[in-house]
Amino acid sequence: MNIIFDANIAKEMAEKYTILELDTVMQPGLTTPVTLHALVEISNIAELATLGFFKEMHIDMIQAYKRGEWLRAIELANGLMGQFNGELDSFYENVIDFCQEYAKLNKTWDGVRHTVPKE
Repeated sequence: MNIIFDANIAKEMAEKYTILELDTVMQPGLTTPVTLHALVEISNIAELATLGFFKEMHIDMIQAYKRGEWLRAIELANGLMGQFNGELDSFYENVIDFCQEYAKLNKTWDGVRHTVPKE
């Protein structure tokens, strides 16, 4: 992943670039969560043919992840490995690990990753 930014910048860039939502995080000192996005580079014409399909698959994965549908999010993340030039593979691995952990722990999930424990 080359560039990560917040929702405001994502809106500005969405018409010219392929922008994908990554995660929503609560950072120390903030009062509201921040949704992070990434710019994905398309390097060859062959990728354009499947871009829409894999972009929708990514969106479905993010929605399943945020709803706590762990098995569905894992299935979709595994299916996305290698797509987008492999740029998001480490992100997908992180999502899979997180989903597996939360599925085992059966923790309550609000769809936001807290970088420090909630009080």
